[in-house]
Amino acid sequence: MLTLMGKTVTERNTSPVFLLRVHKWSGLFFIVLFLVISVFCLRYVAFIGDQLLVRAVFHGVLALVLFVVLLLKLSIVKFYRQFLKLVPQMGMTVFSLAFVTFCLSAGFFFLTRWHSSEVQAQLPSVTTSGNTQIGERIFDNKCSFCHYADKAETKIGPGLKDVLRKEKLPVSGKPSTPENVIQQLKNPFKNMPSFQSSLSEQNIKDLIAYLKTL
Repeated sequence: MLTLMGKTVTERNTSPVFLLRVHKWSGLFFIVLFLVISVFCLRYVAFIGDQLLVRAVFHGVLALVLFVVLLLKLSIVKFYRQFLKLVPQMGMTVFSLAFVTFCLSAGFFFLTRWHSSEVQAQLPSVTTSGNTQIGERIFDNKCSFCHYADKAETKIGPGLKDVLRKEKLPVSGKPSTPENVIQQLKNPFKNMPSFQSSLSEQNIKDLIAYLKTL
């Protein structure tokens, strides 16, 4: 599209037919990818409910605007061809919105991973048993977004007050033992994310030590 719009006929060294074919198949791939990602995002929104962060709301609004512009563009191409002159600008709008949305999500992901590694690097080394103070810091950094530590009420996930003093774990219904908590952290039941790659064995010991104090 940029080649067709930004160069004169004499400057183009690629067939317009080939470029249009590439544009068409790229658009179809984009639509399929957009719909697949949308399914996962809608499931996430349904799970989180009204606890969405501002970042997630902003991301959702951008994605919705992108979808509306894309749908309008396709409608013009198929049914309202008198407005075809607007299609290139709408295509660039779709591209820009998709690029901004992707950069926001990717940037947030890498920033949080970097912050997480910085926090873990600052934690003192403990090699024998769990340290409750370190465990509290890990909980605040990785768990407090979804779980309360001081009550059993649901935040996004269940509250963890007295979690290791109860007969069963919330949600999974498994016996409330450190071993089952560790299993939940590594291979979660239902919607909880896995922390197998982001928590070391010592981190998990520290976290379990803290959970025992709740």
